[in-house]
Amino acid sequence: MFKPLIRNVTTGKELLWRSIKLKKSLDEICHSLELEIPPSERQKVRRHHRLEIRCKNNLVNDSNGERLVSTVLIDEITSTASADKHSIMVIGRSPARDIIDSKWSDYDYEDDEERFDYSEPTLRALIRHIGGKFDINCYTFPADQPDDPTESVNYFAFENESPWTKLIDEADQQGYILTSNEDGNLYLWKVHGVVRWPFHITEGVNIKNIKWTENGSEQFNKYLVKGGAWDPVCIIDNTCPGNRILSIDITDPYVALTELERRAETEMRRRREVRTVVTVSGWGLTDEQIKSLGNTKGQEIYWVPNSLIPVKVPALGLNANLLISEVEYLANAETASCDITLVNREMYL
Repeated sequence: MFKPLIRNVTTGKELLWRSIKLKKSLDEICHSLELEIPPSERQKVRRHHRLEIRCKNNLVNDSNGERLVSTVLIDEITSTASADKHSIMVIGRSPARDIIDSKWSDYDYEDDEERFDYSEPTLRALIRHIGGKFDINCYTFPADQPDDPTESVNYFAFENESPWTKLIDEADQQGYILTSNEDGNLYLWKVHGVVRWPFHITEGVNIKNIKWTENGSEQFNKYLVKGGAWDPVCIIDNTCPGNRILSIDITDPYVALTELERRAETEMRRRREVRTVVTVSGWGLTDEQIKSLGNTKGQEIYWVPNSLIPVKVPALGLNANLLISEVEYLANAETASCDITLVNREMYL
């Protein structure tokens, strides 16, 4: 059995807690935390303190039986009281919030002692430079890739704005997703390099409940992507009748035509939203499954995004390998569970 632990890294104190809601998503950069603590813990937390969410399991034979699940910085603390209950809600996001919320220009950042050469750095080097201002590093995943598998960035400029959306766009153009990892740093995930772990979703075995959704509210009939010296690329989605148009302007004057075409295709596939949300018990593998791994070092034991897993739900006609795009960990004093969002891998290619 696992035991969730909440540690305030800033003060070195462990927190008592009543409930945990932690979300990791490929579509949102930061992990987000909603933590309920009893009033007795109020003096142990302050705005901007750094929290670690860990799990302890004696079957895990690395890291002293503990695994880091997420790291967040506290954004908000709210105390509520009624006649029968008094509690404290703590809201936090990954340290990447600092990059997202900051705005400056690439040529006048006052702490930039040496002017960074923005002429054709690699994508990872660029993110490491910008993240380095906030003590945030960037890695590539899976880890068995070349030292820096990312390509050069031909053009990158920002003026009195957050560079974040531009970094996201550049990562997307190179076929990467940029998101937070467990220790509060960033990683670039090459969508083609899906990792397979010993997880599965099977009707009658580990499903508590399931919800299937086909959503067309974010679809468009026509996708126009403009950039460089090329004529705009136009992709038509015949599954969305009507005249709705989405136009995307890529500011890179050197962007390749193939990148414009891929961006249009990706937007169309991603907005053809078909999602399956499954609730399972626990936050990851069962004790029996963990035992079967033997040495757990380097092995994933918790549900995480970017994993491709077999899903068999005959009641919904599902029998396929689906990609985990979002995980929401839930826990209270009595139970622990996960809400897992599954999508077709093609949504992110």
